[in-house]
Amino acid sequence: MSSPIIYAAIYFIIVVFGSCFYFRGKVKNVDDFTTGGKTLKWYMVACGLALVPLGSGHTMNLWEASAGLGCGVLFWPVIVGGIFLPLATLWFGPWLRELNVKTFPESMEMQFGPAMGYLQGAVNTATWTGICMAETLATGGAIYGLTGGAIPFKPWCIILAFILIMVYVIFGGVLQYSIVSTINATVMIIGSYVALLMTGGWLAANAMGWSGVAEHYTALDQAWKLEIFRFSPDLFFQIIIPVAVLHITAAAVTQGVYVPIFAAQSTREVRKATFLASCVNGMASFPWVMMAIVAMSIPSIAAGGAKLSVINHALQNLPAPIVGLLMVCLLAATLSTGSSVMLGNATVIIDVILKRACFPNMKPETQFKLMRPMIIICGLAACVPALVAPMIFPIFLWCFSFGIPMFFVWLVGMVWKCSKPAAWITIIVSYAVNFIWTFATPSWAPGPFALNMYPVTLVSIVLIIVLNAILPGEAGLLKRHRAAQASKAA
Repeated sequence: MSSPIIYAAIYFIIVVFGSCFYFRGKVKNVDDFTTGGKTLKWYMVACGLALVPLGSGHTMNLWEASAGLGCGVLFWPVIVGGIFLPLATLWFGPWLRELNVKTFPESMEMQFGPAMGYLQGAVNTATWTGICMAETLATGGAIYGLTGGAIPFKPWCIILAFILIMVYVIFGGVLQYSIVSTINATVMIIGSYVALLMTGGWLAANAMGWSGVAEHYTALDQAWKLEIFRFSPDLFFQIIIPVAVLHITAAAVTQGVYVPIFAAQSTREVRKATFLASCVNGMASFPWVMMAIVAMSIPSIAAGGAKLSVINHALQNLPAPIVGLLMVCLLAATLSTGSSVMLGNATVIIDVILKRACFPNMKPETQFKLMRPMIIICGLAACVPALVAPMIFPIFLWCFSFGIPMFFVWLVGMVWKCSKPAAWITIIVSYAVNFIWTFATPSWAPGPFALNMYPVTLVSIVLIIVLNAILPGEAGLLKRHRAAQASKAA
């Protein structure tokens, strides 16, 4: 049982702790730490960006969901990799770089004033601490499962998860994150597909084959689970729409997503990263879902539940080195998301909340000194609740839904019109709807529309469009910025 852990431990000692040793003392100022001096090449941007939204959602949560929804859950990575990441690299990220901002809240401040920037920074930090708590739990769960329960989940697996996430970025900041992510992305894709290939070999050796898997689901009248393009209402309303809305909106307004984008050498490098980032993100989930489909066709593994199905399959049926490789792949996904969120949160707290709101005369040297302690504080803010309570799904959606009105207000303010009254009314009303639908869902809300994201999205879109049409405001920020730049050039 210890062999897989030894292989994984060797990997993380070499890559993660080795990067800590390498970068210690090489990062000299806050710009080096938060943007890497804007030195990242396109492939580093691609790998870092591909891993930011990956996390437990594309791995553990997705293989668990496949037990009920089948291969159709693969629409999740298709949407994130095929829609959200291109939007981030071709439009949203380049827009922010064009404005020459260091954080996302600064762009909100440029549109609607300091108070809106502070609100966005505070809300972003608070809600994404909840997401980071989920990644800490997932990382701890991976450690627990792959040690066969030899290490207690609480507190030790959670504490180990906290330590691993911390060392991912604590010494080198975005440079360390980007280099480790580039290595991890490569290992994760190769390793997970090798494990899937070994699973195919195991199926063939046990005279079961893929036909045996298909026969198992056919006997249960669940052959549809093997079809990707089967559009059921559950798949449409529980996976496709929520993933599209929550990633395109909530993820687009979080600082963590733009960590590698702000650190790129140029906007051209960001745009060049589009194809690789989309491919890495889109390909990453396939092996985990297919291994889960196989695992749940084995009665002894299915009896243990979907949550640990892939882990139990690996422990029982694959060689120890492959199990260790799978552990590396799984932890690479969860650690990358957790570390990018913590780095993004620490940057927003120091640059927006402390410096811009509280201490405008704070020197860059002071900001730099505060970065590492703040990352630890952000990590503890996610780790401590994880020790005492599991994530609750409605609260998880509640956290994400705070970003929906922010996104539509930001997008309209960038490309169409900036109206402060319209922005504030939209956000206040949408947040009220979010609270009501999360904690006092109306009894008349039908089926999936009882989820808070549906009314919050509808209210946000309608209000920001209608109010901007009737209330006074300025031209969109991008139009004004480009006009000012053209005027300077003339």
